[in-house]
Amino acid sequence: MTGDRDAKVIGDKIERMALRKEDKEWIVEQIAGAVDSLKPKGWRKAVSALREIGPLATIIAIFVTMLGITAGAIYQSFAHVEKETQFRTQTTDTLNRTVERLTSIEGTLSLLQAQIAAQKYSTVRPKDLKNYRDELTGIKNNLVQAQPVGPAYWPTAFEIIRLLSQATSDIEVEKVAEQREGIIDNVGSNPPGGFGPIRNGRVVLKNLVQGVTFINSIVRFDSTVRLANDVFINCVFIFPPGENPPKPLQEIGKTLLASDLSRVTLNAS
Repeated sequence: MTGDRDAKVIGDKIERMALRKEDKEWIVEQIAGAVDSLKPKGWRKAVSALREIGPLATIIAIFVTMLGITAGAIYQSFAHVEKETQFRTQTTDTLNRTVERLTSIEGTLSLLQAQIAAQKYSTVRPKDLKNYRDELTGIKNNLVQAQPVGPAYWPTAFEIIRLLSQATSDIEVEKVAEQREGIIDNVGSNPPGGFGPIRNGRVVLKNLVQGVTFINSIVRFDSTVRLANDVFINCVFIFPPGENPPKPLQEIGKTLLASDLSRVTLNAS
């Protein structure tokens, strides 16, 4: 083997050098130290035996040959690990792509189910929607898992929230809807004359609304609304139309989809 010949040549050159006995012993000690740092099984004992068998050239040749054998084994081991890693990586990538496609299909089906329900129940009287509360709750929960993409997602999600809030609320929606709509525009919780809890009202929220509690009310969100620590108890929620709502409205929608609509605190700015 080429490695054996190279090792022999190197060993012969060193052997021909005018080395003192202590120099040769030092070289052997360095070899032993290198082997010991690698900690291959049985090598330390092998080097001890080599001290007894003769010329330094032979020692070095055997040692280098042993290193060559070990290096080859290590290379084959790493090559095997690399192939196995590549296989696992390819398999994982394939599984991830499959999961992504299945998730996308599931989200599409959830959105389609929600669209059918929104059309089906949009003309049902509010007091009769209570009969479909469990179905609407399941649809709402499915929409949480769907990705909010495509022009139909937010209008559908907002309509499901409206229908379910009517089905969940105990207020007489038709009666409260007859009231004049009040405007809550740029109000906070602490200024003089600030708002206390709003009960049994019909209101539209505009711009920043902070720290206000709404109870048994119909709440319509304007496209400009931003909320900060506002509490809604037993309320009906109405959103403005539009396929691409502002970010605060999207945040409101996400929170409501993931919450119990009978009582929820909203922050969206």
